[in-house]
Amino acid sequence: MHVAETGSGRPLIFLHGWSSHGDYFGPQAEALARDFRLIMPDLPGHRRSPATPGNLSIPALAADLHELIMARRLDKPVLIGWSMGAMVALDYIAQFGSDGLAGLVIEDMTVKITNESGWRFGIRNGFDAAQSAAAVAAMRENWVGYSQNAMPRLFARSYTPDAALGEWISAEITRNDGAAMAALWQSMAEQDYRTLLPALTLPVLILHGGESQLYEPAVSQWMAANIPGARRCCFDNAGHSPHLEVPEAYNRVLVEFVTSL
Repeated sequence: MHVAETGSGRPLIFLHGWSSHGDYFGPQAEALARDFRLIMPDLPGHRRSPATPGNLSIPALAADLHELIMARRLDKPVLIGWSMGAMVALDYIAQFGSDGLAGLVIEDMTVKITNESGWRFGIRNGFDAAQSAAAVAAMRENWVGYSQNAMPRLFARSYTPDAALGEWISAEITRNDGAAMAALWQSMAEQDYRTLLPALTLPVLILHGGESQLYEPAVSQWMAANIPGARRCCFDNAGHSPHLEVPEAYNRVLVEFVTSL
């Protein structure tokens, strides 16, 4: 697994979302390295970390994260999970516990992405298991075509990334392997961490984009209500990627949380 690292101090492990990679946390690497040790892996199946048989699932990514923490002897890191990365962090806790962690940050993510009877806090507009299966099939059939719709959904409709950033993200998403992305999406759709949340004992910060095209504000509100002592912050003018859309505000809230631990 390729891992980028910069800075020194308390370790912060940034876990990227589906179809992205560690470099998406560039604004954090630039601003926070003076005070913290930033660790930004490319999770297997993404960019510089190739997929291998058996490692394209959320539990496998969590196991890889555990190996990273053990190999680098990281003392009380904070896990910062954006989108899929938050699922990886939750699965890490489900498998290995949270005693070795200082805190958890969940950025614009839910605990179960598909909606069903009795569960309406998945992806917007009632996205269900059938729609998820259709999406997986489309990824496998024509990843380049499917991926063209992915970049705009990262941001609020009211936000337009500068041309260089938009072109870079579009190119980076397209570079992914469709079969690997389909396998990881299918694994995400299989996960359900609802029963884990009430058992969390570490400090948790939930970050949400008020204009997220993927998750309604009610999602983060539900999660905050079900995690003992959780803090919640909504970036009103951001979408699914507050760390890119409003990096200064995001970094400020993140630093306040980390320094309080």
